[in-house]
Amino acid sequence: MRKIQALLIIGAILAAIAPAWGHGTEGLTEKAEGILISAGYDDGEPMSYAEVEIIGPDSDTPFQKGRTDRNGMFMFRPDRNGLWQIIVSDGMGHRLALEREITDGNGGIKAATPAESVSRKASRPQGIIMGMSIIFGLFGIAYGWKARSR
Repeated sequence: MRKIQALLIIGAILAAIAPAWGHGTEGLTEKAEGILISAGYDDGEPMSYAEVEIIGPDSDTPFQKGRTDRNGMFMFRPDRNGLWQIIVSDGMGHRLALEREITDGNGGIKAATPAESVSRKASRPQGIIMGMSIIFGLFGIAYGWKARSR
């Protein structure tokens, strides 16, 4: 009986001090301005859930990392002026590199210059021709090697 009373007292004490061991959370949602990134493929499909890395001016450390939403959108709020680098990668070899100059005097976004893409890519017809050339070239090498060995 004494053991049960001792366990109940210890349990009551632990229950009373348990809230002091942790902490709660708070949050809110509000409308805010920022830099919106829209990433997509040349056929109009969005780069859904692609990795995004934001690098601030004069920094090697990423300012923010995340993923685009299912519509290929990502938003961030810069905290200082300068040239911001934005890198979007889908993990399958597609990489989009953008830059954005922030120049309003207090690091905000009011007088930002338009975003410019610095990625270079071939047009769709050029890509198709290059792909077919590689395939035919590989088959030509294989058949040439086979004919040589006979």
